[in-house]
Amino acid sequence: MIAVADTNALYRLLDPRLTGHEAHKKALATISHLVISPMVLAELDYLIAERAGARKALAAARFIERYTATRRFEVPSVAAHLSTAIAVAEGYADADGGKGVGLTDAMNVALAAAYGTEVLFTTDRHFRMMRPLTGHGAFRLLPDDQ
Repeated sequence: MIAVADTNALYRLLDPRLTGHEAHKKALATISHLVISPMVLAELDYLIAERAGARKALAAARFIERYTATRRFEVPSVAAHLSTAIAVAEGYADADGGKGVGLTDAMNVALAAAYGTEVLFTTDRHFRMMRPLTGHGAFRLLPDDQ
């Protein structure tokens, strides 16, 4: 199964002290190929560095690097998907009381379409209101929808 990763799921996966860590480990075991946007990678680095320090952020980067080397994870270029992501963000500009959808989440929707999947590795509930571009009726959110 191919899935697109969101920042919050990777963060929970990488910190065993967080609620949901085990569920995220189990969900990852069901995913054969995890697509990680460079935008998510940047958010994750910032989040970990701010909360746990630079060494933890580097350890997280090394973890992702190891799985990328084995081709289980992929960090694709997003340039070809930028127009689609912007269109997605524009389509949800009034969502969530006018807060809209950020470009990182919109890129996850665009990458899911590019990889032909409706599976997102995320705990963000706002993906429930968003529709996949793949023709599926809804996103499948892991670990919740296992």
